[in-house]
Amino acid sequence: MDVCELRIHGVGGSPGEKLIGIDHPDDAVVVGEGRDTRFLSPRRERSPEGYDWGGLTSGSLWQPLWLLLLPFTLVNVAGWAHPPFGTISRWRLGALRILVHAAAALLTIAWVVWIGIIAIDYLGYQWLGSEVAWVARLGFADPRLVGVLIGFAVTVGATLLLWFVARTSRHRFEEVRPDAAVLDPNAPERKWAREEDLTAPTFFSHESAMTKRLNWHVTLIVITLLVLVTVATASWGQPQLLLGEILVVLGAAQIGVILALGAVSWRSGGQYEGLPARRALPAAAVTLAFALSNGFFSGAAVLAARLLPSDAPWGPELALIDGFVVTVALWILLGIGWVVVYRKRGTTVDIPPRSSPTAQELDGVDDRFRKQIAAMRGLAKASHEAPRLLVWYAAAFLIVGAIVTAIRIEPSGPPWEWLRPPEATVLVDAAAWLLPLVVLAVLGTIWRSATRRELRQGIGILWDVLTFWPRRYHPLAVRPYTERAVPEFQARIEHLVGKDRALLVSAHSQGTVIAFASLAPLQEHELRRIGLLTYGCPLTTLYGQVFPAYFGAAAIDRLRDQLATGAGRWHNLWRQTDPIGGPVLGRGDGHLDREVEDPATAPSSEDARQDEAREPLRRPWMELCGHSYFYREQAYRDSLRDLRGLLRDECGLLSPDDGHPGPRSASGAATSKTDTASGSAAGTTSDAAPRSAAAATSDAVPTSDEVPTSDAATTSDAAPTSDAAPPSTAAASTSDADEDRGTDVVETAPTEPQLEGRS
Repeated sequence: MDVCELRIHGVGGSPGEKLIGIDHPDDAVVVGEGRDTRFLSPRRERSPEGYDWGGLTSGSLWQPLWLLLLPFTLVNVAGWAHPPFGTISRWRLGALRILVHAAAALLTIAWVVWIGIIAIDYLGYQWLGSEVAWVARLGFADPRLVGVLIGFAVTVGATLLLWFVARTSRHRFEEVRPDAAVLDPNAPERKWAREEDLTAPTFFSHESAMTKRLNWHVTLIVITLLVLVTVATASWGQPQLLLGEILVVLGAAQIGVILALGAVSWRSGGQYEGLPARRALPAAAVTLAFALSNGFFSGAAVLAARLLPSDAPWGPELALIDGFVVTVALWILLGIGWVVVYRKRGTTVDIPPRSSPTAQELDGVDDRFRKQIAAMRGLAKASHEAPRLLVWYAAAFLIVGAIVTAIRIEPSGPPWEWLRPPEATVLVDAAAWLLPLVVLAVLGTIWRSATRRELRQGIGILWDVLTFWPRRYHPLAVRPYTERAVPEFQARIEHLVGKDRALLVSAHSQGTVIAFASLAPLQEHELRRIGLLTYGCPLTTLYGQVFPAYFGAAAIDRLRDQLATGAGRWHNLWRQTDPIGGPVLGRGDGHLDREVEDPATAPSSEDARQDEAREPLRRPWMELCGHSYFYREQAYRDSLRDLRGLLRDECGLLSPDDGHPGPRSASGAATSKTDTASGSAAGTTSDAAPRSAAAATSDAVPTSDEVPTSDAATTSDAAPTSDAAPPSTAAASTSDADEDRGTDVVETAPTEPQLEGRS
């Protein structure tokens, strides 16, 4: 028996068999599976295993339509972006959550009202109800009534579709419960605890809470539909129905919630010392949700208004139409300025210049490559500071909206009549053309994504980050993949450790977040047999900034200390050029955080000839890899070897080469001559005597002397049947697909840089 390696990939789709270093599907078997997920292993060996979860976020043809649910998802995310429980008072936490729930309710109501304005008023009352429309030609006595009924049916149908999508995804995701070893399957489901975090076994098991929230929002939708009918009836006979005045009231309520939420969430904390605390992030997320929702529907309303006669009046729902165009322009300028400023902040004082002459081995970089390195380091810092840019975006929308409102407001009569529709100006005319074009562009992207897998995967990367969180605050948000991924990954960990094995979890990018959430609730005696290797890790650079209550300094330190109690250790590899990952312990720690040089500085040409690994080490001074290719680093191999040695010592495992505990390295890790000599890219060298192919069968299926000929022939939750770990040759390295999808690798020759795209 030896250390089993369990890998998990990052964002952007399913890597398939390449996750475990195999190119052909016939060389891998499925040792466990869920719906749209698989655990893979080499056909002739049982280590490494890989969890392929990409199908949860990038496999559906309906996925591009999730863009329309982005505002709901942002509000749901806002509820989780609060300070740690130990630093925020009970009343502040309660007020923050109440305000987020209020924002969620206002967003749902506004969606129904917007759909009603477009379908009932514009298309039904004014277009289909006109004397020149086809409804009038059919001979109906009151074509307006028929048009309104058709519009009302469209509105009800659209809201029913939202409910159906939420209800269906609830059954596919929220009903999956954690592994029995983590949460008793017979235990009754509890309500959300006030201070429940990732260490709670029930964190990803609150299906009934989502059901109650969905029922509550359905009630709001029904009430809103009744209000639309009442207002439409009261304003019947006028040139247009007065549904837009409902939005004036809703807009005022939205601004009030944003300001209150900003005051409650202004003070933050919980990050490592020296790292900035982001202020008012929940308010910023809610603001962007309102901005995107109202801006999109304003464009759709103008698009529908083009069907009406040119003299048809606009209602107060379009009072801020030019403000949305100004806001988008400011966002573009802020984004460009952000990139330009940070691009210049990258430094390369630690990188030596090239001194070797032409036609000799490189020993540094030239001036052109140096500028490229500096720019990439600067852009990586810009990405790590992105939460602050989102706050600026929210502030820009509020400032522009306040200015336009001050121009358009006329305080006479009832408050819902104070906001007047815009008059014809150059800016309004430009907005009347640009906003519909933006809407058409979004719809075109959705349509093209249904047939273009690459585009669908690109959109999927956005959801991998935003849909980590359960739908506690908005049931119409995009369903969270973690309600499936975390329990499944957790169950596999329990299965492997429960066989008295030592386990090494190797995680990249978003996979490190899933791994962290899976390990957090485990008991100390289980964590003693587990080691963790992360690379391209966003735990602190992204999640710790935005969600300090769940990924802040206290949560990171807790898991680090628990892993360090036994032999299990945590190594994290990071690069200065990585726009997503970075150090875990704040500014970095020499024991846990290990910086990887980019560009690589080794091996020499002679060492490269002797490298027998399936995936060779990177070429020195030739390329920038940023967020990818960690498996081709010597630091990756060294960390795997050290962690495996520590786990062997703790668990009393025999060294694979001589049947005795391996000699201690200078770092205190037990190493083997086989590990050191081979330099395997995945650290899975010949660690034990070979096992028969019968070990490929499942626990629930009798063993056989013949390995199945297809992946489907293996059953779920299969496990090795021998205590001896097999030699890992077919999967000697982590594959490209173990890295995030869609990340470009800048490969630069000494004289002519070029781009090598990663899919």
